[in-house]
Amino acid sequence: MRLPFPDPHHTLTARDTARTLAATIMNLPGISIVTPSFNQGQFLERTIDSVLSQNYPNLEYFVMDAGSSDNSVDIIKRHSEHLDFWRSHSDKGQSDAICEGWKRSKGEVLAWLNSDDYYYPNALATVGQFFAQHPDVLVLWGGIAIVDEKGAVIRTKQPKQLDAVGLLLFKDVPGQAAAFVRRSVFEQLGGPRLDLHYVMDWELWLRIALRYPPPAVALINDTLAGATEWAGAKTSSAATADLVEVRRIFAEIFSSSTIPDEVRRVRRRALARSWWRQSKAELNIGARSAAARSLAKSVYLSPGSVRIGKTLRQLRRIVFR
Repeated sequence: MRLPFPDPHHTLTARDTARTLAATIMNLPGISIVTPSFNQGQFLERTIDSVLSQNYPNLEYFVMDAGSSDNSVDIIKRHSEHLDFWRSHSDKGQSDAICEGWKRSKGEVLAWLNSDDYYYPNALATVGQFFAQHPDVLVLWGGIAIVDEKGAVIRTKQPKQLDAVGLLLFKDVPGQAAAFVRRSVFEQLGGPRLDLHYVMDWELWLRIALRYPPPAVALINDTLAGATEWAGAKTSSAATADLVEVRRIFAEIFSSSTIPDEVRRVRRRALARSWWRQSKAELNIGARSAAARSLAKSVYLSPGSVRIGKTLRQLRRIVFR
């Protein structure tokens, strides 16, 4: 199955014009999108086209390239007249690019779309209409399709209610490509942290879950974006660096005197889960001794949550792989 994708060069029809006029009359909020980019020219045109072809009437779009050495800059230049801002120079990482774009922006609703992901047709109209009709909602998540390098759907991921405990245990982590926040969230909490390079989105969702009541976060089942799963993706090549960042965040959160009791109670389970994930990552890169040590740490930290069958299967893979 291939994803529906619009022709980025199509001309406006009478229906498109009517839709745009209706959207303007509905007073849709401004939406500002930032694409952080670095050496992903094989996907970048698809990403840019998916934003510009939305024909959203109140859109700002920024492409923040970190000095790519492939064809990314040529692609950006081809679309430059339709961008509100772009640059190509070294920066402090993905979070730096996102925050720079958001600081430059003026939209009421903010998002970032990675340079290997893309929006489905009419995604921004759906988002804008929802925020216009629900002024008390601060954060909106939709569904995403996980796709391969050619755009074929591997699986779909529907949004689940945001919950700090669930996030700490790596359950139901929202799909970043289908996440949108009001500017007030950025002003109150800040954007993705510059000192994080792998789990900046997960940490931002944690801050949101710990700060705002559940009614401030809304979910829609519409599939809004496609997220590409491929070997060159940063999360795919992280090895265990992402989990080092995770445990650093754990240390910060669980040392706080203000976290709710139900959050504090999952500390050992959360740590155990991180070591379990690390064991799997280490085994994937052939580090069997390290994988065994991480598995042992996971069992030690939370023996009550151990699933005997899964643990034995992991141990068998470590020994006999």
